[in-house]
Amino acid sequence: MPAGPCSLSAITRLDFSTCTNRHCWRPAPHGRRSRRWPIASFIRASQEGSPLQFRKLGDSELRISEITMGTMTFGQQNTEKEAHELLSYAFDRGINILDTAEGYPIPMKKQTHGKTDLYIGSWMKLRPREKIILATKVCGYSEQAAYMRDNAEVLRVDAANVKESVEKSLMRLSTDYIDLLQIHWLLKHDTRQYHNNCQAWEGSVVQFLKRLSTLVMLEPLSSLDQS
Repeated sequence: MPAGPCSLSAITRLDFSTCTNRHCWRPAPHGRRSRRWPIASFIRASQEGSPLQFRKLGDSELRISEITMGTMTFGQQNTEKEAHELLSYAFDRGINILDTAEGYPIPMKKQTHGKTDLYIGSWMKLRPREKIILATKVCGYSEQAAYMRDNAEVLRVDAANVKESVEKSLMRLSTDYIDLLQIHWLLKHDTRQYHNNCQAWEGSVVQFLKRLSTLVMLEPLSSLDQS
């Protein structure tokens, strides 16, 4: 049974992941609107008789669609109504997992912080929660995004920050559990730089995992994964 919003046992899975791809998101050129990628182009195959494929997520009991619904534009490029329409369109066609983050929408800024989660939360009230696999992320080290925490000067991935992040995410999402918790970037990651050499990350990743494993409550989690 999912636990209440004040416990890390509200997390059913913890995933250690980070994105170092500089092409994950790019702002639009000055004076132009950022491009919206139509979800229809990604799931057209399901409309043509080729159903979405599902995969087992690590060693958990979760089976997720091969396509995940991303949400980082909700609250910035997309209104709440548009967000609901996009989510319903995706889930009505077989997608069963959506991905959000405490730092969304993108670009990260205090004025819009949390809107993505709020839009998702209002949409989930209209759907059976058990039919939705909900993934979110805890921000890594950041001085610019300290506004996400109470009385903090910097974000860190430690027990206190993870706990506060999860509690606030649960409140915004209007749910009492998270299916997949991810780490958005590593402690030593400088978001102003991009590392194409994976060897430059090896020491940092190992140190990060060792440290985090001593900080979070592992017992309530179904499994730990580095992806």
